[in-house]
Amino acid sequence: MTDFSFFESKPDGEHQFDERFACTRRFSDLANPIQDASADESEIEDLPAHPEIIELIESLLEADPNLQPGSEVQISQRSNAVYLPEHYEAGYAYPLIVWFHGDGASENELHRVMPSISDRNYIGVALRGDVTTPTGCAWSADAANSPELLNDIRLIVTSLRRQYHIHSERIYLAGFGTGATTAVKLMLNKPEWFGGVISFSGEMPKPDAQLARAEDLKDKRILLTTNLSASTTGVGDVVAAGRMLYSVGMKVGTRVYQDSATVPTTKMLRDLDSWLMDDICGSVKV
Repeated sequence: MTDFSFFESKPDGEHQFDERFACTRRFSDLANPIQDASADESEIEDLPAHPEIIELIESLLEADPNLQPGSEVQISQRSNAVYLPEHYEAGYAYPLIVWFHGDGASENELHRVMPSISDRNYIGVALRGDVTTPTGCAWSADAANSPELLNDIRLIVTSLRRQYHIHSERIYLAGFGTGATTAVKLMLNKPEWFGGVISFSGEMPKPDAQLARAEDLKDKRILLTTNLSASTTGVGDVVAAGRMLYSVGMKVGTRVYQDSATVPTTKMLRDLDSWLMDDICGSVKV
């Protein structure tokens, strides 16, 4: 693991869990126990005052008056879904798949795709798209450039890493349709956040695209796919995009599927598992 993950609390303390405040809350609970409505007055009067704890709380607040309830964690308001392995093992650092659903779906698509990828190898999280459609949601062309989406990803993934054992260098993006397009754009915009990205039936980066983070994309992994009947992304588009990304040092994989699909197929999701495990197993030193 790296010493610092971009999904930990920010070094400047903006979203940092304040341990001192957690202590003050705990001590405050001890100093002022919740009064049971069924207890009589004599029992309440006999509760200990814990003067030494009260003194510690006062000294902490005197040292830093800004310790306020609710400052320890920011929570994203974006709807999201989380998938845990069937037998979660706290001692294992899991890869995390950040899934971007296809058109007309929602974050709940995660519960269909993750078991087909693997029911034990990964933790998954999905976010809801920013566009409403007649059958669900989708992702706008500018979603990946939205500060709100970047902030939501940070908050949600940081929260997950507080609760579960997630490997800091194995956070992968994946998606279908407009979700795949958004996932690739996020990877190109924030390569330091993620280990790689998988695009199923998404639009390809243009061969002449100006990559502002080209140096940081070196050795990052990307899997680009399409199918023979795709109307927006042909085989030539995949090849051209792959060559361009390879030229800046990315590790590029490609797939072309025979069958058309409006949702991720079992074959696609099995390929995703194989592609990720190649990366994970290849990085393990024997």
